[in-house]
Amino acid sequence: MTDQKPSATDGARITLRLTPAQKELLRRAADVAGIPVSAFVLQSAAQAAEQLLEDPSPAALVKGVEHLPTFTQPARQRWESIPATIRQRLLSNVWCGKCRHETTITNFTGTLKGGNLLLLGKCAECQGDVARVIESS
Repeated sequence: MTDQKPSATDGARITLRLTPAQKELLRRAADVAGIPVSAFVLQSAAQAAEQLLEDPSPAALVKGVEHLPTFTQPARQRWESIPATIRQRLLSNVWCGKCRHETTITNFTGTLKGGNLLLLGKCAECQGDVARVIESS
């Protein structure tokens, strides 16, 4: 009999069967978020589970679906020139005037305004409108 070490994590292995288009969609979304695909999938699943537990109505399932960010071509080029770790910090450090504290921007779009990158989206907590300006260097 051999001693087996307990697992360092209390996790489970999850296998997803995805089409190539779905794989590419997740890869792009994770890249935009600046996190690994596995972390993006788990974070998205956890957010969907929280929303479902808060509001189990069918309408809540549709409401909770987030989309890939829509960028103008120049804005996408600017965004992708920013290192992934910095992009993630920028997304998770947005002021929400309604919540009156720092939050994460979700469901955002990106455009260039006056040479600066402007992200417009929703607060992850209250779903109110938020924005993040990333000044050009």
